[in-house]
Amino acid sequence: MALEGTPRGCFREETEALLHKLEDELDGAKLVWIKFHVSDVVNQKKIIDDVMADGCCLYSVIGQAPTNGSRVSLEAYALSGGVVSYSGADEATVTVALKNYRLMYFHTPKLSGKGSFDQMAEEFEAADRKLAAAGGTLEANLQRTWIYCRDIDNNYSGLVVARREHFARNGLTVDTHFIASTGIEGKSDPFDRLVRMDSVALFGHRREQVTYMSALDHLNPTHQYGVTFERATRLTFGDRSRYYVSGTASIDKNGQIVHPGDVGRQAERMMENVNALLSNYDASLADLQLAVVYLRDPADAVIVEEILSKRLPADLPRIMVNGAVCRPGWLVEMEGVAVNGKGDATFSPFA
Repeated sequence: MALEGTPRGCFREETEALLHKLEDELDGAKLVWIKFHVSDVVNQKKIIDDVMADGCCLYSVIGQAPTNGSRVSLEAYALSGGVVSYSGADEATVTVALKNYRLMYFHTPKLSGKGSFDQMAEEFEAADRKLAAAGGTLEANLQRTWIYCRDIDNNYSGLVVARREHFARNGLTVDTHFIASTGIEGKSDPFDRLVRMDSVALFGHRREQVTYMSALDHLNPTHQYGVTFERATRLTFGDRSRYYVSGTASIDKNGQIVHPGDVGRQAERMMENVNALLSNYDASLADLQLAVVYLRDPADAVIVEEILSKRLPADLPRIMVNGAVCRPGWLVEMEGVAVNGKGDATFSPFA
């Protein structure tokens, strides 16, 4: 789910009110992970740490100001079944044991590297260790990452090279697969942390349950312009399919920016691209369960909102935040999670 904050007297009030709203929305489901998007991460993370001190779920804090005038919005992941085990803030890992599968959500609390290359390499090395401790590997089990980069115009290239090199060492190539991901502007605390990564892994599945999605008549393979992530990933279970749609912008089948300088038309093309990815794999925009929209310039929010309100389901939980895309010419990007009943009885049900 995704919830927007409401402007109030101070950040703590906004955050506590938003968490009360989240509690009402859960309706008995078990909270697994919260991702806070805040307007001033260096000052506000300390307040969230205090507010969440008695909590028992994983949480992340990203410096991406909401565009609705509030100081905080959030994404939350909850499940109605399974046994949830939280390792605590120092390990920053939560595991959900279901009847047939295990899910693991995690991040790295602290980094020692100084540049974006070193920090990205350190993030993936930490992911390797967490996956190995759980009996898995990067190649077989990591399904989705979110990579937040401070000052993306200057630091993105370092993380791209580090990720590409790490993948190559671990057998992730053009001929195998990469990982669904969003790479976007996002600040972290402390201020000298240039890169942070949130991750989701799946265990207990068969390889044929994972499909790496494409829409080649709309979007080119990412490796053609030097980056290594999947456009989207489908996880097929016995009773449903789950789709992780990576950050998607106004791009064409040749890897070129479509409609430079026109945020409205870029938003239209972005929606066309997301729809193309989903429709190629038995899904549609109506199956989206959550969406996050990133704007390079928050002043464009009204224009983009008008387009989204026409194309997306009216009841879709979504938020819009200030986050620059990896190329300056891209003005808007969207990611999402979709779920539908298009399962395959060959596989064990998710729940």
